[in-house]
Amino acid sequence: MTAPVAANIRPAASVIVLRDGPRGVEVLLMRRPERDNDFRSGACVFPGGVLDRGDADAHALCLGQDDAQASLRLGLAGGGQDYFVAALRECFEEVGLLYACQADGTPIDVAAHAEALQQWRHRLHRGEATLPQMLQAFGWRLDLREMAYFSHWLTPVVRPKRFDTRFFVRLAPTDQQAVPDLGEALELMWLTPDEALDPARRLKLLNVTQRTLHELRGFASAQAAFDVTLAKRGVQRILPRPVRSADGRERFVIPGMPAYDEVEALDPEGRGDVPAEITAGEITRLSPRLRRIAGVKRHAYLVTDLGGNEAAVIDADAEDAEQWHVLCNAAPAAVRWLLASGPLPPPAAVQAHWPAARAAAAGTCQDELRLGIDTRLHTIAIGGQCVLRLAEDDIVLGGEAALAGAAHAARWFAGARGFLTRLGRP
Repeated sequence: MTAPVAANIRPAASVIVLRDGPRGVEVLLMRRPERDNDFRSGACVFPGGVLDRGDADAHALCLGQDDAQASLRLGLAGGGQDYFVAALRECFEEVGLLYACQADGTPIDVAAHAEALQQWRHRLHRGEATLPQMLQAFGWRLDLREMAYFSHWLTPVVRPKRFDTRFFVRLAPTDQQAVPDLGEALELMWLTPDEALDPARRLKLLNVTQRTLHELRGFASAQAAFDVTLAKRGVQRILPRPVRSADGRERFVIPGMPAYDEVEALDPEGRGDVPAEITAGEITRLSPRLRRIAGVKRHAYLVTDLGGNEAAVIDADAEDAEQWHVLCNAAPAAVRWLLASGPLPPPAAVQAHWPAARAAAAGTCQDELRLGIDTRLHTIAIGGQCVLRLAEDDIVLGGEAALAGAAHAARWFAGARGFLTRLGRP
């Protein structure tokens, strides 16, 4: 379940420049200008920007890989080299670092051409020249060697400007000094990841920047960070998703965060109305047939047929007064089954609310329970524990330790605690 491709998505590329500093591995960050209606306004980011039509014209002036090789690395049918070119072009335009070499691959003396390169940089900014024209004028090649593919991010759907961005890692050239263009880059800073993430610095960091800085922590050298990045395979696209936070502030979740799978499943369009936290007593509709009632110790689940006429209650805790109250109000009168992967509620409590319900441990009930004509619950064994699977929605329900063994039993896992989780089965 993914958000639809939007017409306002623009392909972009960015380069993460690393060097060894006195305090450890340092990364180059640039502060963007303050601009109205731009979520990147004033943010500290890595050099980068959108692909330009002229980037494809530089293919013949690149050294290190051709378009077929670049596209294979990025998982594209073609045009992959444009991302590599754009990343290095933007790096030169914004921070003045040029990754170029002679046609035979030997280094160039950038300092000897500093004044001429500064003029070319101004011309590129004004749109009066292109990178291929500059390379041809000097007889140079854009050096795509030693360029590692780091990550792939897509801007959330709630943003008016969206970017499909590939991030690369390069080691800083030892014979060049980064200089801001004072247009897109107002200020440059070389910081260790820990320094950049320090709240005391009060840097505005986008989700992608924060995540990247966290991933760059702990390396002994810039070369070590580059080597690990170069060895990466199967880079997956990351789409941050908006959530509803308890404090009312704008928040996003990304893959790896506990709520991400549930937000992806319940809000594929990116409305931002799925909570980022689970609150005891809160009821959440996980599917047309399934609702979760959060508890202090464990979740309870309510399964109904599509008409809402017959129901099964799973793992209810009668000692959790708030959960029990919400569950009793939410469940229809015709609760046929009261099931549990652990202790069952006291019979008196069950009889008071659902006198026709049959109580049973998950491992003792029949292999298939039917609710109405369109809903089935199957009893399955996972890791020596009996749990329930909602067949039509392919969800394993409840169980304290079932997650580890449920990867191939269903597509989703709704456990005793936490959020709905995607499993390994497609």
